[in-house]
Amino acid sequence: MQALVRRHLVRILLVVSTIAALYVVTSKVRLNPDVVALLPRHGDAGALSRYIKGFGGGGVSVILVQGDDPAENLALAREVESGLRARPSVAFAAAGAPVPGTGAEAPDPLLLFRNADATARKHIAEALTPDAMRERLQQTRSLLLAPGSGALAQVFARDPLRLSQIIYEKNGVGAGVKARTDGLFATEDGKTHLVVVKAKGQALRGADAKAFTADVDGVLAPLRASHPRVTLDVTGPHSVAAATEVMITKDLERSGVLSLVLASVVFAAIFRRLRALFAVIPPLLLGTLWTAALASLWPSGISAIAVAFASVVVGVGFDTGVHVYAALLDARRDGFSPADAVRVARQRTARPVLVAATIAGAAFASLGLSSIEAVGQLGLLCGAGEILTAIAIVAITPEIGGLLERGTPPKPVPNGWTRWVHALTNTKGRAAIAFGVALAAALAWIPLGLHVADSIVAVRPKNLAPLEVERKIFEAFGGRPQPFIVLVADADRDLAMHRADLIAERLAADDHDIERVDALTAVLPSVTTQKERFAERDAMLAGKADVLASALADTGFAVARFQPLLDEWRNPPHDTLDPETALKGDLAVLGSRYLGEEPNAHLVAMHVHLRLDAAGGDKAARAAMETIVHDVDPKAAVTGYARLEADLHESLTHDMPKVALLAGILVVVMLGASLRRVRDVAIAAFVLLVGIGSLLGVIALFHVPLHIYSALVIPVLLGISVDEAMFLLYHARDAAPGVDPTLQTLRDEGPPVLATALTTSAGFAALAFAHYGGLADLGTVGALGSAAGLVVALVIVPAGLRLFGRASKTDGSPAPTLRSRAESDSGS
Repeated sequence: MQALVRRHLVRILLVVSTIAALYVVTSKVRLNPDVVALLPRHGDAGALSRYIKGFGGGGVSVILVQGDDPAENLALAREVESGLRARPSVAFAAAGAPVPGTGAEAPDPLLLFRNADATARKHIAEALTPDAMRERLQQTRSLLLAPGSGALAQVFARDPLRLSQIIYEKNGVGAGVKARTDGLFATEDGKTHLVVVKAKGQALRGADAKAFTADVDGVLAPLRASHPRVTLDVTGPHSVAAATEVMITKDLERSGVLSLVLASVVFAAIFRRLRALFAVIPPLLLGTLWTAALASLWPSGISAIAVAFASVVVGVGFDTGVHVYAALLDARRDGFSPADAVRVARQRTARPVLVAATIAGAAFASLGLSSIEAVGQLGLLCGAGEILTAIAIVAITPEIGGLLERGTPPKPVPNGWTRWVHALTNTKGRAAIAFGVALAAALAWIPLGLHVADSIVAVRPKNLAPLEVERKIFEAFGGRPQPFIVLVADADRDLAMHRADLIAERLAADDHDIERVDALTAVLPSVTTQKERFAERDAMLAGKADVLASALADTGFAVARFQPLLDEWRNPPHDTLDPETALKGDLAVLGSRYLGEEPNAHLVAMHVHLRLDAAGGDKAARAAMETIVHDVDPKAAVTGYARLEADLHESLTHDMPKVALLAGILVVVMLGASLRRVRDVAIAAFVLLVGIGSLLGVIALFHVPLHIYSALVIPVLLGISVDEAMFLLYHARDAAPGVDPTLQTLRDEGPPVLATALTTSAGFAALAFAHYGGLADLGTVGALGSAAGLVVALVIVPAGLRLFGRASKTDGSPAPTLRSRAESDSGS
């Protein structure tokens, strides 16, 4: 009676928890497109995370307009500009920059000094010598005498030495995509136009990204329909974030479903009992559902790497179902009634499968030590899912199996392959050879070497449409994507801007290593920088008004017409440009590219493009750039996606030993507590080491890319692969004195072990179809590792038992039945 009540209570608990988990999953689980979760928390990658967050996702958005008709392109760019400005999610949109005026509206050259960097100021100083003045005035006179030069008269009256031209031409610092002379962001042939857009809100907030992309689609969709010959595309942090979230959703759905299908096919092919799927899949899905409910508690949502938990939990979860259902069938074959078979199957398998699940869960949880949030999240979710799924299967699968197996139990499936495997180790000589070959295979990766991937592919997937648009923009306007970012942070914004101005000047002066520097100082220096440049200007101009007057007279100009200019040289203006006011106008779009905010600091970024050497690399230039930056400002950080590869390699070196050590200790401790025999623990540990070494050999042989996401799965395989060795060792203990324990173990436990390893491989293999490169590589390494662990376990465990186990006797005693083992366990 008590057992019946307990059974009903368990069923009620399962139903209630399922309903609650289903509600949580459908209403609370969020997907996180934030690439910050994929970056290490330390080093310059930490600065990249700071940049991404401080700039709301990484800068401005851009609409790309491309077509063969320049007039049509211009009209569409203007329509996009006006249409986006009216949208609620858009703060600013511009198809071009304001063009400096002419005549009275021409910029005052003495005030333009505030925009002159060190290179420009050097050339101005050279132009202010008496001889240089006369030479430049002669050139100005020639320009004024040329046909159609009337409009230049007023300009030259304010700037006869053409100092403004020096500032515009000699500045080494730019401000992003350069406008044409008419102010448009377009190529000279007019076949490519850009509309630069500043979106409201944070790109890293899903609602803001979706609102912006919806508004952009609302403007572009009708224009695409009415102008089919013109391509209208969008890129930028908001569109990348929105596309990433869609990709994460598809990866989660595809990998979860595919892993279930692949694992089911493998299970059915090996187990040859289709009805068993109806007993295994429901609790498997329930455990996955419980895990997804836990994922909903993550404050930032599920990252692009952590979505792998669904596929991994399904693949690894099948292990428990295989062992439980196999025990149920064995019990029925030994004559137990369906009800008793349920009890016996649970009794015989609960402890080993839950121990195996706990070991695997602990190994997964060791990923929580990773400096990358997404990897830690994946480990904790997979660890919890492994244990929850095992509990659900132990609780439910025997009950369903008891209903499905009320008829005559099926005969054991013939497995001739086990005899072939047994033949490899059926003597001590062969067993020793098997040990030697396995050890050689485990060390084969050392001479082959490992292929370390460009880790950026795991952060910015190359097949996202917005990133393809970004590539097209660089093709049209020059430059390369993913420049280095120099980041300055300070509680005082003007001080942060001033520090960035100094760095930009020094970098621009190195034309050997630096191809281009894009910084706000080109159009809006800090107030402190403006005052310093004005002071330098005043020193340059001291006493030069009389020299200019003499040069004007010597070159045939009427000095009286230039008297206002001469007076200004004697008393130069000091009007600084207020950044706060300037950023509310036409410079707002540039401000969002170079200025960011944190709760307690202002951020200033500059984008640096390096020159490549003859081999196409930039190592020397990178070192020179970092030296300049840290010499000028030791507190500044050099970061960016271009810097990320080295950081991820460093993070892998930092994380791998910690994760491997913790996973190894946890696995060995739990093996000791479970197997309780030094010999068995040693054999299982050797299986794991050889399995990992063999995996590295396969990776090296086939050049499977290793990066921080795929490599950190390797120590986790210690916990996953232990399942096969542990069940083989458990089963070997039940062999009768007159039976060869290795043959009986392979015959009885080989098929379930084969099924468990291959269903785990199937779960990982489903990830190979993910769009995220890092996730696909993670799945490939996991699938290969599980398969390698299977092969090694099937060889090493029998070899170890042959070499270090008791000798088998051939007295004809039959092998113990499951009934006798169950009765023995009950009696003990």
